[in-house]
Amino acid sequence: MSFKFIALTRPLIGKKEINAVTQVLNSGMLTQGQVVSIFEKEFSQYCKVKYAIACNNGTSALHIALYSIGLKPGDEVITTPFTFVATANSILMVGAVPVFVDIEPFTFNIDTQKIEAAVTKKTKAILVVNLYGQPADYDRILSIAKKHNLTVVEDAAQSVGAEYKGKKSGNLADIGCFSFYGTKNITCGEGGMITTNNKHYYEKSLLFRNHGQDEKKKYFYSDIGYNYRLTDILASIALIQLNKIKTMTKKRQMIALKYDKILRDVNGITTPFTAPNRTHVYHQYTIKVTKDFKLKRYALKDYLYKKGVQTNIYYPKPLYEFDHLQVGKKQKSYPITEAVTKECLSLPIYPALKNSDIDYIIDLIKKI
Repeated sequence: MSFKFIALTRPLIGKKEINAVTQVLNSGMLTQGQVVSIFEKEFSQYCKVKYAIACNNGTSALHIALYSIGLKPGDEVITTPFTFVATANSILMVGAVPVFVDIEPFTFNIDTQKIEAAVTKKTKAILVVNLYGQPADYDRILSIAKKHNLTVVEDAAQSVGAEYKGKKSGNLADIGCFSFYGTKNITCGEGGMITTNNKHYYEKSLLFRNHGQDEKKKYFYSDIGYNYRLTDILASIALIQLNKIKTMTKKRQMIALKYDKILRDVNGITTPFTAPNRTHVYHQYTIKVTKDFKLKRYALKDYLYKKGVQTNIYYPKPLYEFDHLQVGKKQKSYPITEAVTKECLSLPIYPALKNSDIDYIIDLIKKI
């Protein structure tokens, strides 16, 4: 008798991706080349922005973006403590200081009502995370930024394809950053992208991803830079994935709707909330396991795993609890962040997830 196992996530890779890689291997051009350029062009068109700069991963994209907007050591960047560590680490990587602001209880995104109180004379930017695949409240954020002359950076690592008031993620701030890591909604294993309508940011980004070197004038260096280039091999996979994005996003949304219909009526389970004027692309389907549920969050996680269902906790600790990021804790308390880190649990969601598997997961939770 075979043991049933449902993974938390799984990339949708098919023959087209394999053939695309084979074509690149046969071409002899394996590093950054024509395929990367095509991917950048198609991605910029998808997001409806002027410029897209491909790089080797999402952390590099954040580092490049923060460099390109001109952050200096000692500058402050307002962001969320409830996110993957790369968001805050990228701020430290340019010598700036993260300043954490509490989150909203239902969208899990930064609480726009608390941003302005965190602005000081040292504040230069707001780094916004579209957590789990839902954009934040950009009208409010951009209004605050305009008032205080701040730059807004969109961490869109989890929100490719999402929209806010009809505008695509990646075109919601001054500059945007994407990840194509193996678990993301479109993937090439490792990869990233920076999007912007600002020519200056675009030109600075091109230099920074390639050793500070002008790509049209080799071996002339304008500033420090890194080897953050993307390869044609990975870009070929990402191109195929980009062409599938509409279908894959719709599938994720259908799975989320199926979960919602049943789990919203389970006492002690809070299903994801989508705010008005936004589309959610469900990079994660994250529930809250409250005190009213019959099992505590970790007990539920363990129970599901024993039944062959993989889940995960994104994220078990606020970033300000880690030693190197304690500098970012400026508010007296973060009650929503503290509560959510104790309740959140992400269930399996990916395009290839079978209806029978979804039913199985739902039934396990209902039976409890």
